[in-house]
Formats: sequence, C-alpha cells, structure tokens
Amino acid sequence: MKHLFAITITLLLASTVAQAQDTTVATPRRAHHPSALGNNADYSMHLLYDQPVTSRELIQGCRHLTLDIDATGFFYDAEYATSMAKGYTVAGFRLSPSLAYGINERAQLRIGFNATAFAGLDSLYRLRPTLSLVYAPTKWLTLVAGTIYGSHTHRLDAPVYDPSRWIFNYQEDGLQILTKTKLWNSDTWLDWQHYLTPWTPDQERFTMGTRHQFRIINIQKRKTEWAGHDFYKDNELGWQLSLPIHFIASHRGGELKTIDTNTVTTFNERIGLQIKHSFANALRPSFHNIRFDMSVYDYHLEDRDLDRPGQAFYSTLSYEWMHWNKQQMADWAVRAAVGFWHGNHYFSAFGDPRFWSHTAYASLHVPQSTINAGYSIYNLLTFTLSVEHEFKGLNLGLQFDACYNPDSSKNNTDFLFGFYMRFKERFLLF
Repeated sequence: MKHLFAITITLLLASTVAQAQDTTVATPRRAHHPSALGNNADYSMHLLYDQPVTSRELIQGCRHLTLDIDATGFFYDAEYATSMAKGYTVAGFRLSPSLAYGINERAQLRIGFNATAFAGLDSLYRLRPTLSLVYAPTKWLTLVAGTIYGSHTHRLDAPVYDPSRWIFNYQEDGLQILTKTKLWNSDTWLDWQHYLTPWTPDQERFTMGTRHQFRIINIQKRKTEWAGHDFYKDNELGWQLSLPIHFIASHRGGELKTIDTNTVTTFNERIGLQIKHSFANALRPSFHNIRFDMSVYDYHLEDRDLDRPGQAFYSTLSYEWMHWNKQQMADWAVRAAVGFWHGNHYFSAFGDPRFWSHTAYASLHVPQSTINAGYSIYNLLTFTLSVEHEFKGLNLGLQFDACYNPDSSKNNTDFLFGFYMRFKERFLLF
C-alpha cells in the first residue's frame, strides 16, 4: 500500500517538474457538461459519471503516456425508515490515479489503483489495483477487459441498481461491451465479484447485466449557434421517444454442496417508455429538459421453489436546467424529479432497498417461518433534487432524496443527503 502511494506521489512530482521545464503539458480536458451525456441516464449525479474513452481520444493518445488523477471527497447521510436497510452516515475520500498508454489508434492500456478511505477508520476501507484494456474497432463499438466502466456509468435506475454502490462498491472487474449510435446505445457487462478457489467450501459471485436505449422517434429543432460557436452540436433539441430496457442477473453458488447456503440466481428486468422534450435559450447557452418515464419491472429466481416472482411499476416526471459559461468555463446543472412506485413482491439484489417489498426480502434473508410477515404491496412517492457545478476541473454536487410511504402510519419517510467534490485532470508525460 505504501509503495502504491509513493509511486503516485513520485509521478505527480515528476509531471510537475516536467511542466516547469516545458517538456510536457496538461492535456485539454474534455468538456464534461451534463448535457454531453445524452440525457438518457436515470441517475441524478451527472458528474460522478465516468465517460468512456472516445475514438478521437484514442487517436490523439496513440503512442503517448498520460497520468490521470481522479480524487473525490464525499459525505452522505441516509436516514432510512424501512426495516430492510439500515441508515448510514459516511464521510471519506477516494483516490484513483492511473497511467494510460495509447497502444495504437484504436487501443489503450490503463493501469492504476482505487483507494477508498472512510473518516473514523484507522485503515483504508478498500484498496484495489486497476488494469483496463480498451479496444474500439469502430466509432460506435468499444470493448473493455479488466476494470470496466461501472457504477453510475451503467446508467441504471435506483430500483435496479443502488446509487450508493458508488461509495461502497465503486470498482467492477470483468468484461464490457459499449455501443453508441444515433438510434441505439447499450452497455453489456460481466462483473466478477468473488472468485471460487477449486475444491473449497465457498461460493462464487458474479453479476451479468445489459442496458439498451432505443430511440424510436426523434423530432429535432434547428441547431442554434451562440456567440459564433455551435454549442448545441452535441445536444439534440426537440422531442424524443425512447425505449429503455434493462436486464441484470446476479449469481451466488458453488460446486461443493457442503455449505449451508443455497445456490441463488436472481433476475431483474425493466422495460419502459421515455418521452423527453429539450429546448434551449438562443441568447444564453442554457438547456431545459422535461422528461416523463413510465416503466415496469420484473423479479424472479432461477429456482422458482425458493420464491415467487414479483413485479413493479414506476413513473417519474423530471425537469433539468443546465447552463454553461463559455468565458469562465463554469457549468451548472439543476435537476428535480417526482415519482410514484408500486411494487408487488419486488426485490433486486443490487437495487436500492427502499424499493424492496417486505415479503420478497424476507423470503431470502430470514427464517422460513417469518416469510409471511410484512407486506407484499409497496407504494412510494419519491422526490429527488440535485445541484451540480463544474469550474475549471473541480466538480461539486449536492443531492437530496426523499421516499414517502403513504401506507405506513409511522416511520414512513426515508431521507438521503449527499455532497461531493471531485477533481479530475490529465497530464501528458510523453
């Protein structure tokens, strides 16, 4: 651990000295305005998203070595009323430096580590090496082996994938296939979480997932230039009708039957309909997005004898305002969303526990005699408000979430508050 930090400090000092001698420079940062994400994501904290490397960046970085620094400080306070999850308060930081080498105009090797520390712990919460091989044979297809683009980059919604995994389980290792076209973008991945050593009484754990977004109708407005700059060239304005589809399978099992836990494989699917209207101010570089989502969810196990299937319905209405100041390189994004959730025996192994039904949770986590305790039908009213700001490489974000259960007479509201600061920069070594 000490050697990893020593290497990082040495590289930082070396790059600083080299810049003082004009032998290397900091490469221009890619514009990380929230609007550049395509507005297809179902999360609220845009600037926590890790953008996959583009074909242009691979070409520009061919035969070059860069040092990427990613440092984040955060504070989250979750006050949960549900009995299926405990609230938490965590303050900490994450340091994720990496060296990236352009193998050729289509491939990149990246190596580094992720170090996460929580305030109040005498040691690191987690320290893991990272190694990624990225290959982009075409502009619309990217293959990743090793450490993949995970967490918020999957663009999954909370009932399927808990956003707090960004804090506790940030890194994912395995394989990934990314696609992006005008009418279709997708993310298919394998995250291997626990290796099963042969002939040991243990269980392997891995997750397979795929997310697809199909654009069915796209009625665009005429693009507008601002101050002689076509700022909207990457931001399609007008009406869009899209079809989001998610599928996640989580497996826990092993070859030996001597352990006292079952082999369990859970499946979660989502199919929805998304209507979005985007418009902009011709006098100022600001964007407005109004979006309505309506989705159905399904949950079931491979072994239907362990538990019965479950379903859910979720509809949300959101508004997002984004602003960019060209002269001062300052970005702002404000997003507010309200929603209604109706679940019937729903559960997701990696989803936000506030959306679980008591009966589904009990069937997998408590003795069989108490499975019927609790309720199967679960209704929620949800509200999310987030504010993000980017200024010359420093990102700041605030988030507030609330879930209200109208069927509960007491302890019927869950709250979550979050704050983060993130610094990302790239240094060209040679």
